[in-house]
Amino acid sequence: MIHHPENIHHQEQLFIIRKLKGGHPVSDSSNHLAVHPGAHHSIPAHGVPTHGFPAAGPMPAQRSAIHCFFFLCSGTVLAQIGEKTYLIKEHELVVIPAGQVFSVKYFENSHGYMGGFHPKLFPNENLLAKYDFLRVWGSPKIELDQFSFSRQLPLFDRMYEEFVTERPGMEIIKAYLNAILAEADAVYRKTIKDVVVHNNSICNRFLQMLFSGEEGAQVLQIAEYAHELNITPNHLNKIVKGATGKSTSTWIEEAVMQRAKALLATTDLPLSEIAARTGIMDQSYFARKFKKHEGVSPSEFRQRR
Repeated sequence: MIHHPENIHHQEQLFIIRKLKGGHPVSDSSNHLAVHPGAHHSIPAHGVPTHGFPAAGPMPAQRSAIHCFFFLCSGTVLAQIGEKTYLIKEHELVVIPAGQVFSVKYFENSHGYMGGFHPKLFPNENLLAKYDFLRVWGSPKIELDQFSFSRQLPLFDRMYEEFVTERPGMEIIKAYLNAILAEADAVYRKTIKDVVVHNNSICNRFLQMLFSGEEGAQVLQIAEYAHELNITPNHLNKIVKGATGKSTSTWIEEAVMQRAKALLATTDLPLSEIAARTGIMDQSYFARKFKKHEGVSPSEFRQRR
């Protein structure tokens, strides 16, 4: 494991970027957060990816406290984000929102950048409200045309160059990152095909409540969410089904499984406690439900981490 100097500036921990070369994350040797090519590191679920992404091989499922990104100039990265598998290809930007469960299966001849930024980097902005692709239930993948890619690449280059200086200017990095996110949002709104319709405020509030709970907080029942929204359960289901194509019960089950996978991947809690934290008090029922949803038992899933 690569240990960090005790004197790393606090601001630097809010942002990190790595250059991908042939699938290996590298960084300038002058930077405090350099990664040794070939070493296996992962993003801690409790904070910033201070040890970088893995250079090769799988990275187990986890929930990161930061927004993570991949920007590929060439090659591929295979990632599991939430319930879907994404093959990230050249000229694509993927932004994985904080709180989402994800894993990386492999890198293949990939060149570009990857990294992440903590929501605290923008303390006075609600990025979740500003950008749909940063919502847990949104689509994280943005396909860039040649023009958009040619505008994004210099921003990533300059952001990286600033980051690896001896004293990175965080305000400069934030300016580049702001431009990247704003331009990505413009492309996203024009081209995305499977994004959830967010113009329904009730549906939006339901999904926000469902996926933004504190770690360990139980997922509620439909009636409880409906009560919080001052509508009937049937009306809530109708609104959610109409806006997303999925019923409220389906969304709740996905949230339960996401929370269970995060706890299995990042803690050593007994299965009985994990079941209870997801709102299922019967451990046997939890195990059966988990295996039906994921194809493996909770114990088998945990062994993969």
